[in-house]
Amino acid sequence: MFKEVRQRKITQKIIDQIRSAILEGKLAPGDKLPPEKELVGQFQVSKQTLREAMRALEHIGLIDVRKGVGGGAFIIEVDIQVTKQSLANYLYFKNLTIEDLSEFRRLMEPYAARRAAEQISAAELEKLKALNDAARENLRRRNMAAARRDEFNFHRFLADVPKNPLIVLVLDFAESLLDDFKKLFEPDTAFFESVQEAHDRIYDAVARGDPQRAFDEMHQHIVQVEAQLVKLKEGINLKKLYAKIN
Repeated sequence: MFKEVRQRKITQKIIDQIRSAILEGKLAPGDKLPPEKELVGQFQVSKQTLREAMRALEHIGLIDVRKGVGGGAFIIEVDIQVTKQSLANYLYFKNLTIEDLSEFRRLMEPYAARRAAEQISAAELEKLKALNDAARENLRRRNMAAARRDEFNFHRFLADVPKNPLIVLVLDFAESLLDDFKKLFEPDTAFFESVQEAHDRIYDAVARGDPQRAFDEMHQHIVQVEAQLVKLKEGINLKKLYAKIN
Protein backbone atom coordinates (compact mmCIF):
# COMPACT_ATOMS: atom_id res chain seq x y z
CA MET A 1 0.00 0.00 0.00
CA PHE A 2 2.83 2.40 0.86
CA LYS A 3 6.02 3.37 -0.97
CA GLU A 4 9.58 3.81 0.19
CA VAL A 5 10.46 7.34 1.31
CA ARG A 6 14.01 8.64 1.01
CA GLN A 7 13.82 12.43 0.77
CA ARG A 8 13.94 15.08 3.46
CA LYS A 9 11.04 15.51 5.87
CA ILE A 10 10.50 11.77 5.91
CA THR A 11 8.04 11.90 8.79
CA GLN A 12 5.77 14.31 6.87
CA LYS A 13 5.90 12.10 3.79
CA ILE A 14 4.75 9.10 5.82
CA ILE A 15 1.89 11.19 7.19
CA ASP A 16 0.99 12.38 3.68
CA GLN A 17 0.86 8.82 2.33
CA ILE A 18 -1.41 7.61 5.13
CA ARG A 19 -3.63 10.69 4.75
CA SER A 20 -3.84 10.04 0.98
CA ALA A 21 -4.78 6.43 1.60
CA ILE A 22 -7.69 7.64 3.73
CA LEU A 23 -8.77 10.18 1.08
CA GLU A 24 -8.64 7.50 -1.64
CA GLY A 25 -10.77 5.14 0.42
CA LYS A 26 -8.02 2.59 0.95
CA LEU A 27 -8.24 3.20 4.70
CA ALA A 28 -11.35 4.02 6.72
CA PRO A 29 -12.13 4.68 10.40
CA GLY A 30 -11.71 1.43 12.31
CA ASP A 31 -9.10 -0.01 9.93
CA LYS A 32 -5.87 -1.22 11.52
CA LEU A 33 -2.54 -0.24 10.01
CA PRO A 34 -0.04 -3.02 9.27
CA PRO A 35 2.34 -4.04 12.10
CA GLU A 36 5.35 -1.84 12.79
CA LYS A 37 7.80 -4.28 11.17
CA GLU A 38 5.77 -4.35 7.96
CA LEU A 39 5.45 -0.55 7.85
CA VAL A 40 9.20 -0.14 8.39
CA GLY A 41 9.74 -2.40 5.38
CA GLN A 42 7.19 -0.63 3.16
CA PHE A 43 8.46 2.87 3.95
CA GLN A 44 12.10 1.75 4.18
CA VAL A 45 12.70 3.83 7.31
CA SER A 46 14.00 3.16 10.82
CA LYS A 47 11.72 2.17 13.69
CA GLN A 48 12.49 5.52 15.35
CA THR A 49 11.36 7.49 12.27
CA LEU A 50 8.20 5.42 11.92
CA ARG A 51 7.34 5.85 15.59
CA GLU A 52 7.84 9.60 15.26
CA ALA A 53 5.36 9.62 12.37
CA MET A 54 2.89 7.51 14.36
CA ARG A 55 3.11 9.93 17.30
CA ALA A 56 2.45 12.84 14.94
CA LEU A 57 -0.53 11.05 13.38
CA GLU A 58 -1.91 10.35 16.83
CA HIS A 59 -1.42 13.97 17.87
CA ILE A 60 -3.37 15.33 14.88
CA GLY A 61 -6.13 12.81 15.55
CA LEU A 62 -5.84 10.50 12.52
CA ILE A 63 -4.90 7.34 14.42
CA ASP A 64 -5.42 5.80 17.84
CA VAL A 65 -2.54 3.66 19.09
CA ARG A 66 -3.82 0.89 21.36
CA LYS A 67 -1.72 -1.38 23.53
CA GLY A 68 -2.15 -5.00 24.52
CA VAL A 69 -3.63 -7.99 22.72
CA GLY A 70 -5.44 -6.82 19.61
CA GLY A 71 -3.71 -3.46 19.85
CA GLY A 72 -2.00 -1.47 17.14
CA ALA A 73 -2.56 1.73 15.20
CA PHE A 74 -6.18 2.25 14.12
CA ILE A 75 -7.58 4.89 11.77
CA ILE A 76 -10.09 7.13 13.52
CA GLU A 77 -12.34 9.96 12.42
CA VAL A 78 -10.77 13.29 13.35
CA ASP A 79 -12.65 15.00 16.16
CA ILE A 80 -13.83 18.56 15.47
CA GLN A 81 -12.33 19.74 18.77
CA VAL A 82 -8.86 18.54 17.68
CA THR A 83 -9.23 20.37 14.37
CA LYS A 84 -10.40 23.57 16.05
CA GLN A 85 -7.46 23.47 18.44
CA SER A 86 -5.00 23.12 15.55
CA LEU A 87 -6.58 26.09 13.76
CA ALA A 88 -6.53 28.12 16.97
CA ASN A 89 -2.84 27.34 17.52
CA TYR A 90 -2.13 28.68 14.03
CA LEU A 91 -4.14 31.88 14.49
CA TYR A 92 -2.65 32.69 17.89
CA PHE A 93 0.48 33.78 16.02
CA LYS A 94 -1.40 35.87 13.42
CA ASN A 95 -2.65 38.67 15.67
CA LEU A 96 -6.27 37.87 14.92
CA THR A 97 -8.56 40.80 15.76
CA ILE A 98 -12.25 41.01 16.50
CA GLU A 99 -12.55 42.95 13.22
CA ASP A 100 -10.96 40.04 11.32
CA LEU A 101 -13.32 37.58 12.93
CA SER A 102 -16.37 39.76 12.33
CA GLU A 103 -15.50 40.19 8.66
CA PHE A 104 -15.42 36.42 8.27
CA ARG A 105 -18.68 36.01 10.18
CA ARG A 106 -20.41 38.60 7.97
CA LEU A 107 -19.43 36.55 4.93
CA MET A 108 -20.55 33.17 6.29
CA GLU A 109 -23.22 33.34 8.98
CA PRO A 110 -25.93 35.30 7.12
CA TYR A 111 -25.69 32.68 4.36
CA ALA A 112 -26.08 29.87 6.91
CA ALA A 113 -29.13 31.63 8.40
CA ARG A 114 -30.66 31.99 4.94
CA ARG A 115 -30.12 28.30 4.18
CA ALA A 116 -31.63 27.37 7.54
CA ALA A 117 -34.76 29.41 6.76
CA GLU A 118 -35.03 27.59 3.43
CA GLN A 119 -34.67 24.03 4.63
CA ILE A 120 -35.04 23.67 8.40
CA SER A 121 -37.26 20.75 9.45
CA ALA A 122 -39.99 20.90 12.08
CA ALA A 123 -37.85 18.86 14.50
CA GLU A 124 -34.83 21.10 13.93
CA LEU A 125 -36.94 24.22 14.41
CA GLU A 126 -38.19 22.83 17.72
CA LYS A 127 -34.59 22.24 18.81
CA LEU A 128 -33.58 25.76 17.76
CA LYS A 129 -36.48 27.18 19.77
CA ALA A 130 -35.44 25.16 22.81
CA LEU A 131 -31.90 26.52 22.59
CA ASN A 132 -33.14 30.09 22.25
CA ASP A 133 -35.64 29.71 25.10
CA ALA A 134 -32.96 28.20 27.35
CA ALA A 135 -30.64 31.13 26.66
CA ARG A 136 -33.40 33.60 27.51
CA GLU A 137 -34.21 31.81 30.76
CA ASN A 138 -30.56 31.60 31.80
CA LEU A 139 -30.18 35.29 31.02
CA ARG A 140 -33.22 36.06 33.17
CA ARG A 141 -31.62 34.12 36.02
CA ARG A 142 -28.32 35.93 35.40
CA ASN A 143 -26.60 32.61 34.77
CA MET A 144 -24.28 34.21 32.24
CA ALA A 145 -22.04 31.19 31.66
CA ALA A 146 -25.05 29.05 30.70
CA ALA A 147 -26.56 31.87 28.62
CA ARG A 148 -23.29 32.25 26.70
CA ARG A 149 -23.18 28.49 26.13
CA ASP A 150 -26.76 28.46 24.78
CA GLU A 151 -26.00 31.48 22.62
CA PHE A 152 -22.99 29.64 21.15
CA ASN A 153 -25.12 26.55 20.49
CA PHE A 154 -27.80 28.65 18.78
CA HIS A 155 -25.29 29.79 16.14
CA ARG A 156 -23.72 26.34 15.86
CA PHE A 157 -27.10 24.69 15.34
CA LEU A 158 -28.03 27.13 12.56
CA ALA A 159 -24.73 26.34 10.83
CA ASP A 160 -25.48 22.62 11.10
CA VAL A 161 -28.88 22.80 9.34
CA PRO A 162 -27.48 22.89 5.76
CA LYS A 163 -25.57 19.65 6.55
CA ASN A 164 -22.40 20.97 4.93
CA PRO A 165 -19.45 19.74 7.06
CA LEU A 166 -17.20 22.59 5.89
CA ILE A 167 -19.73 25.22 7.00
CA VAL A 168 -20.14 23.41 10.32
CA LEU A 169 -16.37 23.32 10.92
CA VAL A 170 -15.55 26.93 10.03
CA LEU A 171 -18.54 28.46 11.80
CA ASP A 172 -18.10 26.28 14.89
CA PHE A 173 -14.50 27.45 14.96
CA ALA A 174 -15.48 31.10 14.43
CA GLU A 175 -17.98 30.93 17.28
CA SER A 176 -15.33 29.38 19.55
CA LEU A 177 -13.00 32.28 18.79
CA LEU A 178 -15.81 34.75 19.43
CA ASP A 179 -16.45 33.12 22.79
CA ASP A 180 -12.77 33.55 23.64
CA PHE A 181 -13.02 37.27 22.84
CA LYS A 182 -16.09 37.59 25.05
CA LYS A 183 -14.28 35.96 27.95
CA LEU A 184 -11.42 38.42 27.44
CA PHE A 185 -13.56 41.56 27.08
CA GLU A 186 -16.15 40.61 29.74
CA PRO A 187 -19.29 42.24 28.25
CA ASP A 188 -22.02 43.25 30.66
CA THR A 189 -25.60 42.00 30.95
CA ALA A 190 -26.84 44.65 28.51
CA PHE A 191 -24.65 43.11 25.81
CA PHE A 192 -26.17 39.68 26.30
CA GLU A 193 -29.66 41.13 26.38
CA SER A 194 -29.08 42.75 22.98
CA VAL A 195 -27.74 39.42 21.69
CA GLN A 196 -30.87 37.66 22.93
CA GLU A 197 -33.10 40.20 21.18
CA ALA A 198 -31.20 39.62 17.94
CA HIS A 199 -31.51 35.86 18.33
CA ASP A 200 -35.25 36.22 18.85
CA ARG A 201 -35.50 38.10 15.54
CA ILE A 202 -33.32 35.56 13.74
CA TYR A 203 -35.36 32.67 15.11
CA ASP A 204 -38.61 34.35 14.03
CA ALA A 205 -37.31 34.84 10.49
CA VAL A 206 -36.18 31.20 10.27
CA ALA A 207 -39.45 29.93 11.78
CA ARG A 208 -41.46 31.94 9.24
CA GLY A 209 -39.35 30.55 6.40
CA ASP A 210 -38.15 34.02 5.36
CA PRO A 211 -34.62 33.52 3.94
CA GLN A 212 -33.90 37.18 3.13
CA ARG A 213 -35.00 38.41 6.53
CA ALA A 214 -32.97 35.65 8.24
CA PHE A 215 -29.94 36.81 6.21
CA ASP A 216 -30.49 40.47 7.07
CA GLU A 217 -31.14 39.87 10.77
CA MET A 218 -28.00 37.76 11.12
CA HIS A 219 -25.90 40.34 9.29
CA GLN A 220 -27.21 43.14 11.49
CA HIS A 221 -26.57 41.03 14.60
CA ILE A 222 -22.93 40.41 13.66
CA VAL A 223 -22.33 44.09 12.88
CA GLN A 224 -23.83 45.08 16.25
CA VAL A 225 -21.77 42.53 18.19
CA GLU A 226 -18.61 43.71 16.44
CA ALA A 227 -19.29 47.34 17.35
CA GLN A 228 -19.95 46.46 20.98
CA LEU A 229 -16.85 44.27 21.34
CA VAL A 230 -14.60 46.80 19.60
CA LYS A 231 -15.77 49.41 22.12
CA LEU A 232 -14.99 47.02 24.97
CA LYS A 233 -11.57 46.28 23.48
CA GLU A 234 -10.77 49.99 23.39
CA GLY A 235 -11.85 50.24 27.02
CA ILE A 236 -9.44 47.48 28.00
CA ASN A 237 -6.58 49.26 26.25
CA LEU A 238 -7.43 52.51 28.03
CA LYS A 239 -7.45 50.71 31.39
CA LYS A 240 -4.01 49.27 30.69
CA LEU A 241 -2.71 52.70 29.66
CA TYR A 242 -4.20 54.28 32.80
CA ALA A 243 -2.59 51.60 34.95
CA LYS A 244 0.82 52.34 33.43
CA ILE A 245 0.45 56.08 33.98
CA ASN A 246 -0.48 55.56 37.62
